[in-house]
Amino acid sequence: MVMHLKLRQLEVLRAVIETGSVTDAAERLHVSQPATSKLLSLAEAQLGFPLFLRERGRLVATSEARVLLPEIIRATAAAESVQRLAEDLREQRTGLLKLAAPPALGNTLLAEAITRFRAARPEVQVTLQHLLNHEVVDVVADHAFDLGVLLAPADDLATEAVDLCAAELVCVMPADHPLARRDVVGAADLRPWPLISFSRHQPIGLLVEDAYRRAGLRRRIAIEVMQTWTACALAHAGAGVAVVDGFSMIGPSWPGLASCRFTPPVPIVARLLRPRLRPLSRLAQGFVDELEAVVANRARQGRLRLPPFSVGAQVPRPSQT
Repeated sequence: MVMHLKLRQLEVLRAVIETGSVTDAAERLHVSQPATSKLLSLAEAQLGFPLFLRERGRLVATSEARVLLPEIIRATAAAESVQRLAEDLREQRTGLLKLAAPPALGNTLLAEAITRFRAARPEVQVTLQHLLNHEVVDVVADHAFDLGVLLAPADDLATEAVDLCAAELVCVMPADHPLARRDVVGAADLRPWPLISFSRHQPIGLLVEDAYRRAGLRRRIAIEVMQTWTACALAHAGAGVAVVDGFSMIGPSWPGLASCRFTPPVPIVARLLRPRLRPLSRLAQGFVDELEAVVANRARQGRLRLPPFSVGAQVPRPSQT
């Protein structure tokens, strides 16, 4: 039966049927003529009936061989497709890569890394989904996404997180705001203006809350937001002054929006998250390489810090209440 034939035998049968010659079939398959003849004879023996008749020096396929030919073509074509796909996967030319990150990182570091990644792999499809910090942990832990990049901390038994880089908190306000002329701004300087800030249950909000506590001040939030982009948009509109992560400031600038360093310096760490018990695919590892190159370049520009970080650079843990 055909199902007992090996792929190489099917390739020989197809080549001989289509060329009518063992010599031409051997040349097409880049094997010797004796090897081709042997494979053909073995195939006929396994099938239990002749596949060719010799007429005027040519091999003519029997009716049984012609009945088999469409199935032989489908089988060999499928094998060729598998081989091409395997080669593409080996060379990272095809596939799907799923990434999750909060917008502050997705719109900046990941956007740049994805651009570099796909420039070398234009046939690879990338999915980037913007999620909250804890949601990034969940989708990576559930193996729904290949990688996550998030703001520390990231504690979960099903995932493994490594420090990627750190940026400092910055204040943002309209370019004509009185604070825009300053190089650094502290919590006390922000008291006269409405504060645009994050919940203390978010990594950035917890850092700002801690900075106010160390300054002996109570943080009074005028407008609470969930995303840095929203905070910047509100500050740009003149709704108040926002304290945001420095990652957002390495992307496209906001016309009419000024920024200055928050004092004392408050680092916030970006971490790379992967499933703990599943090895990275070649595509995922290729993306990690591109992301690390982007981070290294930004660090050389003085926009980010590379690990290892001091103990003070680690983000405090959110309240569990």
